[in-house]
Amino acid sequence: MIDLKKKVVIVTGGSGFLGSRIAKIISLNNGIPIVIDNKLNKDKSVKHDFFKTDITKLNEVKNTIKKIIKKYNKIDCLINNAALNTNILKNKQKLEDFSVKQWNKEISVGLTGALIVTQEVIKPMIKKKSGSIINISSDLGLIAPNQSIYNFNTKKPVSYSVIKHGMVGFGKYLATYLADKNIRSNILCPGGIYNKQPKKFVKKLTKLIPLKRMAKINDYDGIILYLCSDYSSYMTGSVISCDGGRTAW
Repeated sequence: MIDLKKKVVIVTGGSGFLGSRIAKIISLNNGIPIVIDNKLNKDKSVKHDFFKTDITKLNEVKNTIKKIIKKYNKIDCLINNAALNTNILKNKQKLEDFSVKQWNKEISVGLTGALIVTQEVIKPMIKKKSGSIINISSDLGLIAPNQSIYNFNTKKPVSYSVIKHGMVGFGKYLATYLADKNIRSNILCPGGIYNKQPKKFVKKLTKLIPLKRMAKINDYDGIILYLCSDYSSYMTGSVISCDGGRTAW
């Protein structure tokens, strides 16, 4: 769809459900996806470089970025996508039962990890005076979750809302902080992506969406490519809501 012209694109959490799709679409459009994750993506159709890294540990991130720069001599784009995948449909996540240990664990990956990776990636970007950062937030980074769509004993965890709202704020901060370095920062807020969730849950959720369906995994291909490419060279600090219209209500 868009020729990325060998742009080097780091995708944190690139072995996950959305992350692996992001890596794949970058590869299919002449980009070079670099997956940073703590597990290897088993999908052999996704062509990418892989660096096993705990993004909550500064020294590991430093070493990984050094290796990437040594091999490619540049980083064109960073996609902050990593997050712990808490299965809301199997775990009790009511606020009054939510443990501080779990809170710290999720915040350390979703927010602190994004900070650490960004700190190291922008150093070579600043030297080149060029770069694009994409923070993956959520429609629930713009609105509160409608808890009525979940089961009585399960709720969307408070950590998810805090992290996704935080990614919006972080992305806006980066946009103004890095503007004079010609480094752009934008935030993508996807809606829920269909991944074989229970029919009852899907039915409840789609009633909240004007387009009456959950997102398909490929619904974000064009936006990701656009934000990575030079076509979005005048866009920074923008919050892009792509959620079937859910947040319009």
